[in-house]
Amino acid sequence: MSEDTPTPGGNLPARRVSSQELEAIIRRAVEIQMAAGGEEGDGIPEAEVVRIGRELGLEPATVRRAIADVRGRPPAERGVLSATMGAKTVVAARTVRRPAAAVGMLLEEYLVTCEYMVVQRRFPDRTRYVRGTGMGAAMGRAFRKVQERHASLDLPHMDVAVSAVDEDTCYVELSVDMGSMRSGLFAGAVAGGGGAAAAIVTAVLATPIVDPLALTAIPVLGGSLLGMRAIFGSMSRSTHEKLESFLDRLEHGELRIPPPKTDWRKQLGI
Repeated sequence: MSEDTPTPGGNLPARRVSSQELEAIIRRAVEIQMAAGGEEGDGIPEAEVVRIGRELGLEPATVRRAIADVRGRPPAERGVLSATMGAKTVVAARTVRRPAAAVGMLLEEYLVTCEYMVVQRRFPDRTRYVRGTGMGAAMGRAFRKVQERHASLDLPHMDVAVSAVDEDTCYVELSVDMGSMRSGLFAGAVAGGGGAAAAIVTAVLATPIVDPLALTAIPVLGGSLLGMRAIFGSMSRSTHEKLESFLDRLEHGELRIPPPKTDWRKQLGI
């Protein structure tokens, strides 16, 4: 059939694929290729993803934002801890109308100078900051709490990821892993609730009323877990509020490095 030969049904309007169908089609095509012996290889370059998005009618900035958003999502959790206590990672993200390099430099300088944090690790996609130790860091944090009108982050650690959306825009993600705290609270709930339940069982064995009293051991443990879940939930919400407030200040240009004369050592004459 030549190029000039009309295709059957050529006068009919072209069928359109919805966004939900498009996602399903791509997933199914990958499954078919893998089942046929195809290899995933090293994936698709970002530039190719942007090109494909442009052919689908998507703006390059939108595609880059989506790439940064998807990469920034923490892996889905499964297991008893997640189901009982909640997600261990607290995440806040924001699109900022400034170049990624400038924002990354500002965040590092601010966290080191004003929050008295230090770089612990530099990963390919993010940087991990931890609370600085020593007398100087402790004094600096205490001095800034007195002077600053904005509350400090006061976090033991935080991961920062800055991804370029386009030349003038970036996507900033802050995350805090609260896994250790969650595990500690869960262990405390099990130990406390289990101890109380054991005491109830001991009392049951010493009394003729067995069944009704034995049943009370179940809500004791459950109540302990619910209490610890509420505590962890409150701490997670407080941490998320801190991260969102910090991003608000970043987005509106309110993160400023103070001049050297405001350093606590100079004001105290040290």
